[in-house]
Amino acid sequence: MLILLNLERVVDGATFNNLSVVIVCFLIVFGGLLEMDITNKVVYFGVDGVTIFQGLKTGVTVQFMAKDSFYIVDIHCMAHQCNLAVQTFSSLTLIGKIESLLASMYLCYNQSPKRHFECTKLV
Repeated sequence: MLILLNLERVVDGATFNNLSVVIVCFLIVFGGLLEMDITNKVVYFGVDGVTIFQGLKTGVTVQFMAKDSFYIVDIHCMAHQCNLAVQTFSSLTLIGKIESLLASMYLCYNQSPKRHFECTKLV
């Protein structure tokens, strides 16, 4: 069973303790799981890497591992990891030059059907 929970709108009392309680209550009420089921069945916990979820000492994932689900594996969202990598690399001078070159090539070939056709032939 896959349960997706969007905590984007949880703002009141959004501490790691409160979020852990919200998630467990959601699994019990809407997921139809008993507390024992959560301990035995919850295996993956995917998050976007925010410290409140993946903090090494007090993150929600650490609390799940300690209290609710001993077998849990936390997964940092791949799209978010890629975005962080792109942001890191974008600060490098060489990457900035490559981005600039690609942007100018796009502007050159995007506006002209003739240039676009020539580019397609080259490829």
